[in-house]
Amino acid sequence: MAQEIVIHDGNYLQHLAPVIQGEQKGRGCYARNYLTHPHGCFAFARPFNLPLIPQSDQQKMLDQQIAAKAQLSNIRLTGNAGQPIPSRDQNGKGYCWAHSGVSAHLIARAKMNEPYVDLSAYGIACMVKGFRDEGGWGSEGIEFQASKGCPSSKTWPQQSMSRSNDNPNTWTEAHQHRYLDWMELDPNNMIEQLKTCLLLGYPVVTDFNWWSHSVCTIDLVSINPLSTRIWNSWGDSWSDKGMGILQGQKARPDSAWACIVTTASAA
Repeated sequence: MAQEIVIHDGNYLQHLAPVIQGEQKGRGCYARNYLTHPHGCFAFARPFNLPLIPQSDQQKMLDQQIAAKAQLSNIRLTGNAGQPIPSRDQNGKGYCWAHSGVSAHLIARAKMNEPYVDLSAYGIACMVKGFRDEGGWGSEGIEFQASKGCPSSKTWPQQSMSRSNDNPNTWTEAHQHRYLDWMELDPNNMIEQLKTCLLLGYPVVTDFNWWSHSVCTIDLVSINPLSTRIWNSWGDSWSDKGMGILQGQKARPDSAWACIVTTASAA
């Protein structure tokens, strides 16, 4: 196993847009303007309304979660018929905001014991942006998923920008892969809500202004200092199988949406 990259205030500049195996890794997340798009304005997500886990209980819950190997990273590493779910790869395009929501969707499917489907975020990004290589917010990708679903690579090949993919067959298939249950975290209490989601096993789509990047946050790693594990969209070659750690201020998202997994079928 590769050693996980840990990004913090002291080293974040070197991780803004790394070159891995000759490829300049893309980002593409725009800073959200809360004046024009305030908290609660997105119809696809209800406001966060879960009881917060008290701070006095958080460390015990985290210790139990880690000991039981019940974190979302554990689920991701076995969610493809016992093998890891491959990391999405935005392939240098500014489509992180579409890939972060698809990664959360994949985690939700695995947690519900649904079979792995090779979901293609390019189908979402191309349709939302009119086939332009253009940044956005995590909410844009999630909103499209909640409405029209997400195609798999069978109908929209990974990293394809061909307009021929946009056809009725694609969207009939995509409609089978919708995820509808999302909550928007409140920027006024973002960290406590984020910790609650991760301790309950809910993946969170997180937009970071400092990084101009949107990723899927999957685990709480430590409470003090705050450290979270993210699942990136730069392929499995980044960090440890595409997963890394954000620490301190760099772990604090500017916008976030939790993917609420409410049921689990038998394996």
